[in-house]
Amino acid sequence: MRLKFLLIILLLSTVLFAKDKRKIGLIPFENATGSSKYDWISYGFEYYLYSKLTALSGFYVPDKKTFHAALQKANYGKEPFSERMIFHIGKYSGVEVTISGSYKMYGNTLELTVVYSNAYNGTTILTDKISDSITNFFSIGRKIVSQVINLSGITVSPTEQRLLNFSLTNSIKAYGSFIKAYMESEKPNGRIEVVTGLFRRAIREDNKFWEAYYNLGIVYFNSGSYDKALQQFNKVIQALPNFDKSYFGRGLIYEKQNKYDLAIADFKKVTELNPNDFKPFFKLGEISLKQKQYKKAVTFLTQATKINPSYAPAYYILGNIYYEQNRYRKAIGYYKKATKLDDKNALYHLKLGDCYYRSEIYYNALNEINTSINLRSNDAMAYFLKGITIYKQAVLQELVNAFLEILSENNSKDKTNQPADLNKPKTSFNPVKKHQVYVDMAKAFKNAVDLKPNFMEATFNLALTYHEMGSTDEAKKYYLRTIQLRPNLIRVHLKLAELYTQTGRKRLALDQYRRIFYIDPRFFVNHPTLGKEFQYINVLAKFRKETENNLRHNPDNPQDNLVLARLFQAKGEFGKAANLARKVLNTSPNNHTAKEILKEIQKQ
Repeated sequence: MRLKFLLIILLLSTVLFAKDKRKIGLIPFENATGSSKYDWISYGFEYYLYSKLTALSGFYVPDKKTFHAALQKANYGKEPFSERMIFHIGKYSGVEVTISGSYKMYGNTLELTVVYSNAYNGTTILTDKISDSITNFFSIGRKIVSQVINLSGITVSPTEQRLLNFSLTNSIKAYGSFIKAYMESEKPNGRIEVVTGLFRRAIREDNKFWEAYYNLGIVYFNSGSYDKALQQFNKVIQALPNFDKSYFGRGLIYEKQNKYDLAIADFKKVTELNPNDFKPFFKLGEISLKQKQYKKAVTFLTQATKINPSYAPAYYILGNIYYEQNRYRKAIGYYKKATKLDDKNALYHLKLGDCYYRSEIYYNALNEINTSINLRSNDAMAYFLKGITIYKQAVLQELVNAFLEILSENNSKDKTNQPADLNKPKTSFNPVKKHQVYVDMAKAFKNAVDLKPNFMEATFNLALTYHEMGSTDEAKKYYLRTIQLRPNLIRVHLKLAELYTQTGRKRLALDQYRRIFYIDPRFFVNHPTLGKEFQYINVLAKFRKETENNLRHNPDNPQDNLVLARLFQAKGEFGKAANLARKVLNTSPNNHTAKEILKEIQKQ
């Protein structure tokens, strides 16, 4: 008795009972029986303990994905289980105490060894041995939970006590089928028919196993069978109105159907029934973001991170809130937190890189974008961002070099009392470096276009890059492809006209300018003449005359009439513009452009 008392005092004096949440890691119990038929017991305890301990505000238990990533980093399962390994598990997961152990089956008897360890140094705090019938599985689980509560000294609220008292099922057979369904679902090639079959078997073995009904509904939801899923959730809600998970499941369906008011009501119901579940707060935050209710979104998501500080998606969505408001530097901190918690998530790294780019921190941006590409090499947007970031970083570096040279020159001239010319830095882009920058940009943009052929921005930037490199044939190829994707993009017609002019194909260049006139003649109101290559020809007058000649032969041609209408509108001749627009509407009553011209003129 004295030994046990001393052990309890030791436990109380260790890290398990910090002033905030008690951080506990659940290491899977080892199956020492030697038969895989009992593997489900380890998963069964892990599921039971996690569901009960996370219902208590005094505990923080990392979710399975997060904690198992820490186990993997610590080489769990590859090296002998030891104090050193527990120390590394604590280091990688942030938990203060681990619960581990092993079990054997003798007939119907379960012999379980539970070990509580200090995750700061790996030493054993307390070992407990339990021997009981497997049919008393849940009483064994309750004993472990009660022991942790008693040793920690946390206070359990009435709501939390109700959650602790909630019985999953009284049938160990049903629970075994339930857990085996989970095990199948986590396999890389888990078969949905096996999963649903096992959940249905659990329900047949205990027709009041509401958690099984709920999980069967989740399987239906994940497979897109929303009507079946809703039927399962409503069945549980009708039978057990205080069971929080069924409202969460139904909320997922309403959210998927964009019935946000109904989804919000169900998710809020979950927070009332189980205030220590982070998931409904996370979903409320997501919905608030969709509705542009940024303050609400921050409040809900912050609460989610307080309950589960290792849930990377919550930090990612918090980053998205500030990203949508163009507060990129504020978003960076949340994206960094998300990548730290889930460093294998390519999207998190890409969004962080995007924010660095928009914050003009190009070196960091390129590092994050490259990390994203290494994790997911088929993302066209990542390659596009890489291309524009390479350019920005190179330009920034050149500006820095130029500025440093100006300073150096200024210091030198100060000594002779000669003024420095701050407008004429002598530094020029190193030709070799410049060429390599363009090569790297072209490679990035080309990858983006290959992965997503209709990616207009990447296609146009690839054409621009080839143009700068002097690869005119490649530039022309991608300018023409850009025009196929966006026929009315004036910028690409201008660049293609420039390319034709540079290569001596003035007729083709003039054709591009003519196409611009027909896309939007207003451009030539401010740029009526071409350069010296064309003897400063007044193309505005030329193209207008051509259009008027066309109308003499075909007075009702809607395109020519609307081009002149736009031209008169740009020059402030609103009466002429309105008359031409009405003329088009007489023959084409639903012409959108004509209606838009009249609408704009009426606003003048």
